[in-house]
Amino acid sequence: MRINFLNIFKKSIRKIKVKKPLEKKGFVIFQIDGLSYEALRKALSLNLMPHLRKMIRSDKYIFNKYFTGVPSDTPFFQAGLLYGDNDNIPGFRWIERKTGEEIIFKKPESAGRIEELLAKKNRGLLRGGSSYVNLFSGGASRSTFTLSTFSIRYLFKKKVRNFDIFIVFVFHIFTFLKTSFYVFFEAVFEIGERITDILKNRHVRPEGFFPFARAMSNVIFKEIETFGAIMDISRGVPSIYLDYIGYDELSHHRGPYSFSALRTLKAIDRKIFHIYKAILKAERKYDLFIISDHGHTPSVPFSRLNDGKMLNTMVQDYMGARDLKIYEFDTGYNAVFKRLFLYIGDFFKKGTCNKIFNKFTGRIRSQKEYEYDEKLDWRTTDKIIYIMDSGPMANIYFSGNPHRMSVEGVEKKFEGLTAMLAGIKGIGFVAGVNNSGEAVIYDNVDKKFYEYSHYLNNHKNICPTIKHIMGNYKDAKERSAAFLSLEIFSKFKNTGDLILFGEYDGKNIINFENQMGAHGGIGGEQNEPFAVWNKGIPFDFGAVNNSCKIYEFLYNNYVE
Repeated sequence: MRINFLNIFKKSIRKIKVKKPLEKKGFVIFQIDGLSYEALRKALSLNLMPHLRKMIRSDKYIFNKYFTGVPSDTPFFQAGLLYGDNDNIPGFRWIERKTGEEIIFKKPESAGRIEELLAKKNRGLLRGGSSYVNLFSGGASRSTFTLSTFSIRYLFKKKVRNFDIFIVFVFHIFTFLKTSFYVFFEAVFEIGERITDILKNRHVRPEGFFPFARAMSNVIFKEIETFGAIMDISRGVPSIYLDYIGYDELSHHRGPYSFSALRTLKAIDRKIFHIYKAILKAERKYDLFIISDHGHTPSVPFSRLNDGKMLNTMVQDYMGARDLKIYEFDTGYNAVFKRLFLYIGDFFKKGTCNKIFNKFTGRIRSQKEYEYDEKLDWRTTDKIIYIMDSGPMANIYFSGNPHRMSVEGVEKKFEGLTAMLAGIKGIGFVAGVNNSGEAVIYDNVDKKFYEYSHYLNNHKNICPTIKHIMGNYKDAKERSAAFLSLEIFSKFKNTGDLILFGEYDGKNIINFENQMGAHGGIGGEQNEPFAVWNKGIPFDFGAVNNSCKIYEFLYNNYVE
């Protein structure tokens, strides 16, 4: 067994050829997905992260918050950080106008397609490095559990490097058994907490597969990426990017300040300690960046305010008997597992497996994932409305035009619809672009659209949500930067014809998905991630208002 393990280990580590000389500094990005600056301060005050607190209290590291921009989503953030380009990425789900395709960042095909487009424009930040549990590979030589490459169609072909760390991990008996032990207890914790939720009548996001998803994100991914990163550091791999997603998942499920979510940070803190120790012992010198991509604003589901109705139902009620089909997309875990089973079925119907499969079942036609037929011609028919939810922000698309529709065009086609949407309980404000291509926000009092400057310069007669958003920022410069980000986002080519933002009261935000923690729009902690970095590094995260700036610094100082 020892000989077999060593053979597999040697075969695996050859997958990445470490560039000499090792004298050139490398970097490690340790991302805690979804952890806001304020939530981290809370965790530190509760002594849930003693290792990180020790680093922050030393004279070597700086701890600060920065602005993540709109949309406050991982695809937007990682596209900017890994490729220096996050233009035209309007959320977690959207319609690509050029092709009419749905882009949903729980689908490997969507992530792969967007990364392919990004890589044509700029070079990836992780060339020759490793990517773990990210959405994009950034051109990494090893991409483990990275969504854009995580497909059985690739894993069992040439790109074995996507799976090799997992193989080595399994053969590392102690680590494997330890992880199995943790998985069991994580599942027990989830069941116990669910019973407590029922007894105390607490609201949580209902997802049947969540105990398994929790074990995957909170234990298996965490252990494998830490194991792989330590191995990479010991070999001198120049760039490593790890994303720890457990806190983000539990924040969506139970809230960013729930016991469940905060408890995950204790285990993540131990991983920070292990990575830090590995860096101290490494032959290559590394700079360590501990960051988050966005935060979470505590949220209330939109349907809870509206007698259980989703947004598509309310639009349908308003439209009445019109011959329209209205779809609202909120992809949960069930869609992920459905797609995984399709991949497995697809794999077993190829090559030798296909012969075996047909021998027992007979020749059957390969089943494709169910798709709406109308989606194929959505640009030529005028009978479809797509609502693509991204937490507290929703992009609405009206079919019949391959180009983006102006707010005047929407009003002409669906008279009174904008006013109806703006008046729904839970809608903070409605945005779009006018005939001149300028970003505008609907004023529910005057019943008309105004350009963004109107709201930035007018602090009295504005809607409560915008007033509370402004209240988050200490001065005019910060407010201006936030509104500029919102304005740029509103002009993206793939942004909806109308954009809805959930109501925000200064503490909680309305979420178009059934989640207790929200990000994707603007308002509250979702836009305020944190960063911890060495004082000797000539870079100020506090001045960052777009992750493209992080790419620019890292690429110029570590890659070129």
